Amino acid sequence: MIDLSGHTPLRESRNYKIFQHPEIEGALLKVRVDEPIRHHTIPRYAAWRYGNLRQWNREANEYLAALNRGCPEIERLARFMGYAPTSQGPALVVEKLTGSDGGLAPTLQSEKRAVASDKEARQRLHDEFMELMDDLKKGQIIVGDMGFENIVRAQERGGKLVIIDGLGERVMFPLVLFSKLAFHKSIERRRERMSKAFNLGAS
Repeated sequence: MIDLSGHTPLRESRNYKIFQHPEIEGALLKVRVDEPIRHHTIPRYAAWRYGNLRQWNREANEYLAALNRGCPEIERLARFMGYAPTSQGPALVVEKLTGSDGGLAPTLQSEKRAVASDKEARQRLHDEFMELMDDLKKGQIIVGDMGFENIVRAQERGGKLVIIDGLGERVMFPLVLFSKLAFHKSIERRRERMSKAFNLGAS
């Protein structure tokens, strides 16, 4: 077990505490901290089997599928490095992505806020996001939880935008896995919805 006592999280969110891996410089430990929410009296198999860690099962499956296809677009994803027991609970081990200052890579959400009053900068950020969506479409990579907090700018990828969370589809029978048409429509819906958040109609 990895002892995290005395270690301060590098970043915290509603779902995670993120620690530097004490044994691997280029890795992070994502410790799940939120409580599971049960919507069904009879739990689904994944909820019964994995509990609050079922999202990790989806993410690992999607990453493994991309590996199997050998698609170069997998570089748009933070590398999956396994799991580990820690003193603060189970942890997902992932690649550490950094920003230009050497700290954790900045999120697209933080960059979007920083350029809120600069239309040209918002346009550039929007175009980079569209390139990311194009690559996900080419690689047939499913990101069910597509949000600006789940995307970072990583120096390890030459400053490109990278997905760090939300892989896989949440629904029990994901049609997007079996139908290219459904997958493409799903990508386009997310593209259109998130494109509006860049407020390019405003000066």
